[in-house]
Amino acid sequence: MNYSTNVQRPSANDALKILIVGNVGSGKTTAISAVSEIQVVKSEAKATEQDALYRKDTTTVAMDYGVVNIDTTKVHIYGTPGQRRFEFMAEIVSKGAAGMIVMIDNGYPEPLTEVDYFLQRHHGYLKKHPAIIAITHYDDNNTETNLIEYHGYLRKNGFPCAIMRLDARDKHQVRRVIEKLCHEIKKRPGLDKELSRGEKVS
Repeated sequence: MNYSTNVQRPSANDALKILIVGNVGSGKTTAISAVSEIQVVKSEAKATEQDALYRKDTTTVAMDYGVVNIDTTKVHIYGTPGQRRFEFMAEIVSKGAAGMIVMIDNGYPEPLTEVDYFLQRHHGYLKKHPAIIAITHYDDNNTETNLIEYHGYLRKNGFPCAIMRLDARDKHQVRRVIEKLCHEIKKRPGLDKELSRGEKVS
């Protein structure tokens, strides 16, 4: 993916933008709905791909959008589709985003393969921006994949991302993940100012 590297400096009314990506059924729409302080803008449609039908009848086809205030920062949250055929939306929506949350459904038969797919898919972005790996459906499936294996994969492949378990339905857990990402963004000089004017959804 050819992610834009343009940085637009904010005015006093600008805020932080983050991106949520991940496989179908990982809970991206659910997480945004749980934490957003405005009515979430959604783009749900009937699922068609087999992976999409794995957990639900509908899936995101364009993007989801919500807002949460973290301390004094207004965080604009953009969720992208999990179906492979709509993945081009992530490249479009990533413009001006200062960080990424990669949500992975631990109930997939080979969840580490899913991690590998998304980290490689967004490799260009992740070389320059912080990210959090959020593992969902950790306790409600039969998989034997545990957090140690995720940590091992990231160390082996050189991705310095934090890993957190997440119940996407839990507002407080979602907020903690976003707070962690905001902290990582602020640790990198200039990234907390990477905003995109004119892309906000009113």
